Amino acid sequence: MNYQLINKLNTEVPQLNNKYYKLLYIYESKFGNTLERYSEENAIPYLNINLILSEKLQHVQASRRPYRAAEYLKELLLETEKDIICIDYYELLFEPSLNLNPFELFNSISRNKTLLITWRGDIKDGYFIHAVPGHPEYVKMPIKDAVLIH
Repeated sequence: MNYQLINKLNTEVPQLNNKYYKLLYIYESKFGNTLERYSEENAIPYLNINLILSEKLQHVQASRRPYRAAEYLKELLLETEKDIICIDYYELLFEPSLNLNPFELFNSISRNKTLLITWRGDIKDGYFIHAVPGHPEYVKMPIKDAVLIH
């Protein structure tokens, strides 16, 4: 656990209430557990999106998965009782057959819920980078106005 990141979270999370998109990305080593520990210490739901979404989609016809995946994610997050949600392990959202843009989905949902998201990809030259060029899941998205702590 990274105590410096915990301190930054304690400072930044209350300030998210003043933003249109209440969204914060936490960038640490690919195997960091700071967000999970933060959620435990503050009684905030911590969701492994890959696990939850894969269970829900396994019985959905492949042609319907792109529609149902976004629906399931929105339902899951918006129906969570707490106003703050910690999100981790969501690489499934980058699966090309789902035809989703995880960044847009999270932005949309963060108007109603505060989302704290672990970023396990790379960051380079002002971009979030998932996978490597040439990989089917490769995405390069500008950080722009995202709140990012590392």
